[in-house]
Amino acid sequence: MQKESIEHIYNPIPEDLFIRYSDKLEGQSFYHTHNGYELYFLVDGIVNYYIDQQCYRLDTKTIIVMRPGEYHRVEMLDNKIYKRFVINISSRYLEMHSTSHTNLRDCFNKRFNNKPPIVVLDNETAEELLTLYNSLMNIKKSADYGQDVATSSYVLLLLVKINLLFYNSKDSTAMPNVMPVLVNKTMSYIDAHLLETITLEELSDKLFYNGTYISRKFKAATGLSIQQYILRKRIYLAQNYLDEGKSVTESCMLSGFSDYSNFSKMFKKCIGISPKQYQQKVLNNSQPYMV
Repeated sequence: MQKESIEHIYNPIPEDLFIRYSDKLEGQSFYHTHNGYELYFLVDGIVNYYIDQQCYRLDTKTIIVMRPGEYHRVEMLDNKIYKRFVINISSRYLEMHSTSHTNLRDCFNKRFNNKPPIVVLDNETAEELLTLYNSLMNIKKSADYGQDVATSSYVLLLLVKINLLFYNSKDSTAMPNVMPVLVNKTMSYIDAHLLETITLEELSDKLFYNGTYISRKFKAATGLSIQQYILRKRIYLAQNYLDEGKSVTESCMLSGFSDYSNFSKMFKKCIGISPKQYQQKVLNNSQPYMV
């Protein structure tokens, strides 16, 4: 496969809380991940929301949540309106504010009945959350005394309410996955053979489609080439090994890289720091620098 650029697949969130509202008419052209959890509130618009091997058609007044390491992208289906709130939250923040009785990570980590991480809101609940989000944005812009504490208070209240929404909707009908079947099968095959050499010819033989057609359909759904997807999966696997304390060389080999020099180069290009620097950062901060 031809070598391609892999930059911008990782979009780091440097703060414990990163809060924003946008009404710009633009989606995300390719799969990417963040170094933390994400709350996404679609206020108005219609989109296809891709998460790993799933794609969901979302309409106005919908909340979706993501864990670190989950690829995602948004495809706009209405070019007239697209309003959303997004909050990115670090693992450290959620752990610090969770208790033995209230684990704020549940809505992200527990997929009740294997359902997608999505809640469709009724009008009353949507208005309640919208009021909270707007208040949060106003406080965030303030420089007054107590701004930081008030911001955190509103975020925690939102997290409690959203966790309850997910828990109370666990028996509702699951939203259908509209990811193209061929793309889903391609991802499944790659995941099952990630440590092996995978070629378009091999994918063609296994999936019974022309390799160029598979590649084109894959990129149309993810915004990434198959090569980029495989590389990112391997880098993410290497991160997990480094998090566990394995050596850089061992992590390289266990992640499907046969050449250490290439591994170090690709890791730094994708993550922004070398594998050794990454491991030291994790050990010093006790906070995974998730890609």
